[in-house]
Amino acid sequence: MTMCFVKRIAAVAVAAVGIAGCKSSPYDYYENWLMREDAIRPFAVPADIIYVQSDLYTHMAMLPTMYSYVNSEVGNRKFYGLARIFAPLVATQEDMDNALKWYFGRCHESGRPFVFIGEGEGGRLLRTFEERYQVPLKEQGLVASFYTEDARKGFVTEDMVRSIKIAIAQKKFRAAWEKDMPAEMFD
Repeated sequence: MTMCFVKRIAAVAVAAVGIAGCKSSPYDYYENWLMREDAIRPFAVPADIIYVQSDLYTHMAMLPTMYSYVNSEVGNRKFYGLARIFAPLVATQEDMDNALKWYFGRCHESGRPFVFIGEGEGGRLLRTFEERYQVPLKEQGLVASFYTEDARKGFVTEDMVRSIKIAIAQKKFRAAWEKDMPAEMFD
């Protein structure tokens, strides 16, 4: 095990336990993300994707594989130029809530299209969050969500990417159309 990997595991464990009196979020630190593209300006790509994989703490040995998969396959191959990827490391519903609270508080602009993609246990946690906040999420810009109970590579297919592109385009078109049309048309 490399020292960098050991430090990453320790940082994730500390973040999961929490530090009493600490006012920052564990998700302020890149160690708690498989991928976090907040440095990419929102105008550079049309949407954001929240991507959550299996439970990290159950599959700790899988962390390097998950990190590599998200960064190479999902981020660079599937969604390059389409969306910023935010892939938090989560183990509990509380972790999911904190990661999404961080995202909505620091990176999301109201109305900007975003997509939820969840695999395995991470997908279940993400779906629970969506079910709890369905109406506000749609108002904030949720355009699609995809879930699978299987934690397997290859879940993000070209058909899914095509569906996401269409949903984002529809959201952008509707927003532009509503902006240009008289308000009485919507009554």
